[in-house]
Amino acid sequence: MKTSTCRPCGAAKKKGAFAPSGAKITAMDVVNNKEGKPLEFYLEKFKEMDPAEMAARCGLPYDGEARTITMNLLGEHFSVSHPDYTIVGPTPLTNAERILFLRYLLDGRKAQPLGQYLTYREFPWGEVYLQQFTGRCIKRFAFSYGSRPELLSRIMEKLPARRLSRSDCGWELELMEGLTIQFLLWAGDDEFPPNAQILFSDNFRYAFTAEDLANAGDIVLNRMKKIGAGL
Repeated sequence: MKTSTCRPCGAAKKKGAFAPSGAKITAMDVVNNKEGKPLEFYLEKFKEMDPAEMAARCGLPYDGEARTITMNLLGEHFSVSHPDYTIVGPTPLTNAERILFLRYLLDGRKAQPLGQYLTYREFPWGEVYLQQFTGRCIKRFAFSYGSRPELLSRIMEKLPARRLSRSDCGWELELMEGLTIQFLLWAGDDEFPPNAQILFSDNFRYAFTAEDLANAGDIVLNRMKKIGAGL
């Protein structure tokens, strides 16, 4: 698969409205686990940054009076305040999801996709982390749904996903605005185990690092597992 470059975009010109009703998360909610330390680290950097610059670079709506940036994750909209990093949205975010928001705001930038989807190894440093990504995401996806494609379809119908003709059971969903992931599944049989592939839109290279992509895969798979448990 051919790698590509993308054209960076400027700030979104239209300000998006957000109704602050629902779950409220503050920086004080950090728990002392393996994600707690990096979250605190990124919070300190976030406080030092200019919220207007972050919003413009990432192409996100910014309310200068309220000092809030509107972001979305898997079809849900969240209001992120600066400098305290209070998040208001329809559902609570996990630490991994809060870190993903911070990583995008601190180091990412919006870019228009050019229509190509890349494997993990095609991203910078992807080769280095490929084994971890394969175990954490691709094999987990394959063996969770390889014998239950009908469950995968029911789960994806609950997410903002659309069916693809690629593979036995393929789906595409939008992780964040303009950043899409394809989950491709080939069901197993008596001869062969299930197989899978996870592809990222080419503009992910401007939004996240390879390590962030592995975290993004975990986030989606965890959300899928949670939805599946309720079906």
